[in-house]
Amino acid sequence: MLSKLFTPDQCQRARISKDPRFDGLFYVMVQSTGIFCRPVCTVKAPKEENVSYAFSAVEAMHKGYRPCLRCRPDSSPNSFAWKGIETTVERAVSIIEKSPGMSIESIAVRLGVSTRYLHQLFVRYVGISPKQFMLYQQLLMAKNLLHQTKMSVELVAQNVGFSTSRQLQLHSKQYLKLTPRQIRQNKMLTTSDSVCVYLTYHPPYRWDLLKEFLRFRQIDGNEVFTSDSITKYILIDGDYVSFTVTHEAEKNRFRLEFSALCSKHSQAIISMAKTLLDLHSSPMLVDEAILDTGLDASSVLTGIRIPGVVSRLEAGCRAILGQQVSLQQAVVKLNQLHTNLSKDRFFPTASVIASSNLSFLKMPGTRKQALRELADTFAMEPDLPTDELLSIKGIGPWTCNYIKMRTHESTDIWLDNDLIIKQKVEMIKRQNPAFDPDKAAPWRSYLTFNLWNMAY
Repeated sequence: MLSKLFTPDQCQRARISKDPRFDGLFYVMVQSTGIFCRPVCTVKAPKEENVSYAFSAVEAMHKGYRPCLRCRPDSSPNSFAWKGIETTVERAVSIIEKSPGMSIESIAVRLGVSTRYLHQLFVRYVGISPKQFMLYQQLLMAKNLLHQTKMSVELVAQNVGFSTSRQLQLHSKQYLKLTPRQIRQNKMLTTSDSVCVYLTYHPPYRWDLLKEFLRFRQIDGNEVFTSDSITKYILIDGDYVSFTVTHEAEKNRFRLEFSALCSKHSQAIISMAKTLLDLHSSPMLVDEAILDTGLDASSVLTGIRIPGVVSRLEAGCRAILGQQVSLQQAVVKLNQLHTNLSKDRFFPTASVIASSNLSFLKMPGTRKQALRELADTFAMEPDLPTDELLSIKGIGPWTCNYIKMRTHESTDIWLDNDLIIKQKVEMIKRQNPAFDPDKAAPWRSYLTFNLWNMAY
């Protein structure tokens, strides 16, 4: 199915060692029990002749295995094994995660391809149809919510895109070999007022770098920081929502909490939190790619993540306001935009920005116009492909690439025309003329961020 990241021998060594760095990169299918586990599962390791390996939970389910109730493969940090091979598939998976239940036809339209071509891509790179993939993802999402929340089965079903709880029950029995009630097992991690979900990641994780990057660019009131947590205020489908992520380093995870009143937006909130924290990254693969460029090992920031922005509108505003000014000035202007146009703690909407004359911003009129046109575009076509923003005067390749990098639309953004990056590359090449940034593909976003951090 998926392109293999490791050989069977490597998988065997990793599962026996229970090395957490491999968690989510492959799964162990135990033939004698019909169960699949994470490589960090605490049960006694089965004999090698009784196991085989899958490179996604979806693949294991498709082969007829049910997820282990002890290690819960649905909660492992997932890593797309086809990253860098087929970006359309990767984008489709991202849409399915953010908008479970969206029709395959709508996803194809959003991606600008035919349903037939999307089907061909999934069969080629994932081994199953997009409809089957979506169903498996919905079931894994549902299993996670049943384990970790007090949501009713009906509400869980709605959250993951099923029309009724009956639909969830039927599919759960068929593919997970468990009913929703059996999955729940009375293990609920919520109070009556809040929902708590745990989001795991592949260690190591440079929380210090990610938090300080975000804190230095903070929107006052919209983002709140403590030593181990970030709170973000967001607008989802017209509803005002806030969530808090708290780092639990000793367990390689974040605790995500939000109001139970917002539980209908659970999947959108989970997806935004994962974007903010870059929880899909696989540090081993990223580090190897950066080292392949010829960058000295002492300069590679192991465990680096791309600090995410939860909306393309906010990312676009940050990029335009940062054109031709210092970072400090850009942050001041961003906060001026928020202070003058926001409602309470929430970032201003696209329609509000588009209708403002932005007189409070001291910057060239052409840049204000670009900001208004960006907002107007997102207000009318929120799903417009980022590259189509190039038609707006004042928005160039750097701005589009910045948006794609900060929203994790792509992991392979190399900002070679950025002033700081140019300076760092010149310095590195004086020491090592063979330095080749292209060898970091498909992880050049991380190389970009690595060099940015080296400059400070």
